[in-house]
Amino acid sequence: MLIFHADSISDEDEVEQTGESSDDSGRAGDQSDPQGHDKKDDWDLAVRFRDIQRYGYLEPKKKKEMSEKAILSILEKARESLGPIQKPYRYLTVDQHSAREWAARGGSLELDVEETLLQAEPMFQVRSEKEHGLVLLLDTSLSMKGEKLALLGVTVAATCESVPSDALCILGFDSEIHAIKEFGEKIDTGLAIERTLSIPAGGFTNIERGLRSALERIGASRLPASRVILISDGRYTEGKNPVIEARKFRAIYPVKIGKDPGGRAVMREIADTGQGRFAEVREMHELPRFLLHAIRSWVK
Repeated sequence: MLIFHADSISDEDEVEQTGESSDDSGRAGDQSDPQGHDKKDDWDLAVRFRDIQRYGYLEPKKKKEMSEKAILSILEKARESLGPIQKPYRYLTVDQHSAREWAARGGSLELDVEETLLQAEPMFQVRSEKEHGLVLLLDTSLSMKGEKLALLGVTVAATCESVPSDALCILGFDSEIHAIKEFGEKIDTGLAIERTLSIPAGGFTNIERGLRSALERIGASRLPASRVILISDGRYTEGKNPVIEARKFRAIYPVKIGKDPGGRAVMREIADTGQGRFAEVREMHELPRFLLHAIRSWVK
């Protein structure tokens, strides 16, 4: 089995995360900015987000302020640990009519001199986001709470900033399905984080229902070749064997989280049946960084 390193991932290799890291950039640390602002305090707010929402003694204004700090902390952690993130682009050459429509939608364009000379009419080059089509399927069952849920928020933030919005769907699953972001839905990253942190605690792990919901979203979208990244410990406690559902996918990539070996066999079988690749991330704080590499390698 190959051992995964953050700067080396192959589309054709099964990968395993060792859980070791040369730094603690993915963890909450005792960091303060030049003005003395304590980032660790804000990360603690992210970890306690569900509790903050339930506190009846907090004034609405104070609760809103604490929630905003928590969301910003997660967004900053995603950007700090992953570095600059750029969505993939493609360049298209269009005629003058299409260029006007593109500009009216706020897109940037420039004259394509070579094509203009060849076509004997003005031709323009426009930059468009590549749309791969991705469903990020997150286990949000009872075990995903506190810092684990906050780190799922970081994962969601990293994904939102690296995949074109129209081509991205993010679902949480336990006994129910929690839509964090639908295909074609225009939301900012902060709202996606808030929706993730606001998922109610509780519920069993129904991977079958999660896979079925992902398949329904893909079928109703204009991206039938969308791929699925499933993040779970693989220990389903409700529903039927998810391997049966995995047979219906074009490509599904299970990422097993945690050190417990239970559930590993199921996740491997989902990968084999769903024509994808199996990966394992043993430390939750490594998940956002790993997932960015996975998206770049797997979602083409």
